[in-house]
Amino acid sequence: MEIDRFTKYLAATGLSAREAEIRTYVAQGAKDVRAIMTSPLSPDDLQQIAAREVHPTTRGRQVAGIIWYLTSLAVERNQAFLSGAFLCLDPHGQLSAFFLAIGTPRTSSHLRRHSAPGCTGGVDLVVDGTLPPVANDHRHVLFIAIANDKHRGTCLFLKPEPYGVSGFKDFGHHADRYVRSLARRFRFDRFVKAFSEAVAHIPDGVSAIEEVGRKGAGEGIAGMHAYLTTKTRDKRLSKPSMVELLRQLEAEYDFVSLRFGNEVCFDLGAEISRPLPGAPGVLGPSPSLLWLKVSKPV
Repeated sequence: MEIDRFTKYLAATGLSAREAEIRTYVAQGAKDVRAIMTSPLSPDDLQQIAAREVHPTTRGRQVAGIIWYLTSLAVERNQAFLSGAFLCLDPHGQLSAFFLAIGTPRTSSHLRRHSAPGCTGGVDLVVDGTLPPVANDHRHVLFIAIANDKHRGTCLFLKPEPYGVSGFKDFGHHADRYVRSLARRFRFDRFVKAFSEAVAHIPDGVSAIEEVGRKGAGEGIAGMHAYLTTKTRDKRLSKPSMVELLRQLEAEYDFVSLRFGNEVCFDLGAEISRPLPGAPGVLGPSPSLLWLKVSKPV
């Protein structure tokens, strides 16, 4: 019998011994996400009640379940990462409201141009000294709630991190992560160079190159993709190098027009409409979320 991809992932991350427990987290996280995103409550009401009803001792476990569910989806697509983030389309804002309710406000250098004050926070996964099983030594989840973005609508950025934001050790961690990010920037720069060479002959090619160069990796990729998609449809302008670059972009990234960077992107509305993963004893949302089914705050 062939070993499934998620089992292989757990083996690679040294978590095979806890596979049954982790699959329970995946199943519970999936059902919690579905319950949150399909609740009849408005985001404001959901945030108000969650802040009151979701006890601090359960928050780390619930967020760990959600992260494991997203990780399992990423593994299905062969997009698992050691260091990365998830971008979740959240059209009605319920999942964002949930994280805003249970998280602690914090600052972050990520997506400052796209987030409003008060919409960035974090959740520590360690509760009373106990850490749920997590991959890659992650102990904290950064979240950024983004509302009414021009290209993405309302969405939630989630980034598992090994450290929080206080102390010298945390500072050292973030400095190390910055250095590693330069490698990702190099890959983006490689695409920009190829884009510049491919479209320089087009009348508005120079302005398109300048616009892409001003943007960050994610929006730059989206800009290149949109420009190439339009121009390759015009046989007078299209060249084989443009067609090939468009193919490379689409092979490298999914949800190209939605990206801020190298996130794993999910249309969660579509994901939760599929059959959800199951596990023994997981029959519905977490007990602390049963109030999600009510239509008015109590």
